[in-house]
Amino acid sequence: MPDLNGVAKKTKGRQKIEMKKMRNESNLRVTFSKLRTGVFKKASELATLCGMDVAVIMFSPSNRVFSFGSPSVDSVVQRYKTQGPPPLLTLDLNKVHSTVDEVELHAHLHCLSNQIAIEKKRTKDLNHLAKAAEDQFWWARPIESMTDSQLDKYKKMLEEFKRQLKEKRGNLN
Repeated sequence: MPDLNGVAKKTKGRQKIEMKKMRNESNLRVTFSKLRTGVFKKASELATLCGMDVAVIMFSPSNRVFSFGSPSVDSVVQRYKTQGPPPLLTLDLNKVHSTVDEVELHAHLHCLSNQIAIEKKRTKDLNHLAKAAEDQFWWARPIESMTDSQLDKYKKMLEEFKRQLKEKRGNLN
């Protein structure tokens, strides 16, 4: 496929990769090496830009240990050990109220409630239209799904159609 200069591209470019474990060991090692470098670079940027302590520890597919730390892995791990793991979820409602405008939350809730009501009405209307179409065009359904009364109606319609067809043919002669 030609690019803007009219020259055909020699590669496919950046492709989306399916997220599953790679089977080819050679490709797996190369990919790990490249991604490890990228993760360490992002951790370094995070530490520099945000002024935070960061530690990343990885085990390669061949069980080699790789680590990055700012200021050092040992200092970050030691700090983690002394402080202990954070609780899974702590929510101080006083802090929430002081940082979020309650009126804004109510406005957002009202907006979402309106959207839900609109969608419920749309669903109800669509179901009503589908039922009306099904009732109006019952004869277009497969015969196996028809009730006995619908089959009787269908038979009468076909007999009437046959009668009108004979009548029309008779008028043509």
